[in-house]
Amino acid sequence: MANSSPNLLIVDDDETIQKLLAMAARDHGWKPLGALSGAEAIRLLNPSIQAIVLDLGLPGIDGLETLHRIHEKRPGIPVIMLTGTNDAETAVKAIKAGAADYLTKPFEIQRLFDVISNCTAEGGEISATAAPRKSAQKITLDSSSPRMKQFYRQVEKAAALDSTILITGESGTGKTYIARKIHLLSQHAAGNFITVNCPALPHELLETELFGHEKGAITGTNAARIGRLEQASNGTIFLDEISDIPTELQAKLLNVLQDQEFFRVGGKKPIKTNARLISATNVNLQDRVKAGHFREDLFYRMNIIELAIPPLRERREDIPGLISYILKKIAANRGSGAWQLSEAAATALKNFDWPGNIRQLENVLERSTAFSDGNLIEAEDIVTLLESPTPAAKRQIFAEPGLTLHEIEREAFIQTYIRTGKNKAKTARELGISERSVYNLMARHGLK
Repeated sequence: MANSSPNLLIVDDDETIQKLLAMAARDHGWKPLGALSGAEAIRLLNPSIQAIVLDLGLPGIDGLETLHRIHEKRPGIPVIMLTGTNDAETAVKAIKAGAADYLTKPFEIQRLFDVISNCTAEGGEISATAAPRKSAQKITLDSSSPRMKQFYRQVEKAAALDSTILITGESGTGKTYIARKIHLLSQHAAGNFITVNCPALPHELLETELFGHEKGAITGTNAARIGRLEQASNGTIFLDEISDIPTELQAKLLNVLQDQEFFRVGGKKPIKTNARLISATNVNLQDRVKAGHFREDLFYRMNIIELAIPPLRERREDIPGLISYILKKIAANRGSGAWQLSEAAATALKNFDWPGNIRQLENVLERSTAFSDGNLIEAEDIVTLLESPTPAAKRQIFAEPGLTLHEIEREAFIQTYIRTGKNKAKTARELGISERSVYNLMARHGLK
């Protein structure tokens, strides 16, 4: 088999999403191949493909039927299902049909590739063409902010210990990034780094995702399933947004921390684990404890060491370096020349408060480069992306009770379209979508 042969099949009828996933796949060491339908995916499936990312909502044969046909042709190949519906019933159907994992849109790109790596490392059809597993490596944490320098010193000290860690901070501050760095700096670096996004998984599936299940423990399953805790043995398990874990699972997680063992669902044999647990939250867990939604004993077990990430507005010295890094990454992913900021654009970015933190900064730069005429980003390319709809505009959308989701979407789109002077490019920028999606929304809502 040639080294250049594709080894990851991405199946999604949205060409924009497919291309974005393909760029990210190449950045993670995979050789992607795209398909816009289930029929095309089945036709393209060949022995070099080692994993498949499959959207549930496809034209023609849907994702579940496509999954059945893929496994008829290639039994055992890991298939990760994607859907825009956070529906437990659909998730159960996907898992029963043989999906290796299930992600709900929107999801973090890194989460998807963690899942792909985990699935192929579990005993799926792995070959020399699969993405290489990361091993221990020298990690440097640096910052221009005195406050972040102090924080990074805490990270390095905490990583050297084997205690459980709770990472706190606002949404978008980089909690997953810090958890990954702790793993790579720790004695567990040679093991797997396994992430579990607690709110992204339906509660009905979270228990089996964490602990796995024995053959026949779940109706419709005919094989045992290894859970994330088992996958993380000798490595690190990262529980993101731990505040969303159901109360009925909190006792089982407490037992894992106390006894370093657990049972698969339907299992009678205890399974030992030496995985290090790191968790993260953007809410005050002590408030959740006081409200009776989070076990106090579990909170103290998880919070041996707390690392609080400062928000971006409190470490503005880091903004220029982050901008440079993000722009270089965008250029590398797109295979384009480097982007530069005008002085006015750089000032606008540095002075903004960034309520969405680093994730918002990445989003603004990604969108501004997509719409800039050249490789120089001007202030006008930036400012409109920093503006939010006024509170009055937000209230207007939800002014009438009983609106359906379709009606809310229509009102939000029309108001934005009118506010931008019916400029499709500006509408796309404000809504964070492609111009093609603007045309699709116009057609969907009967606008000319």
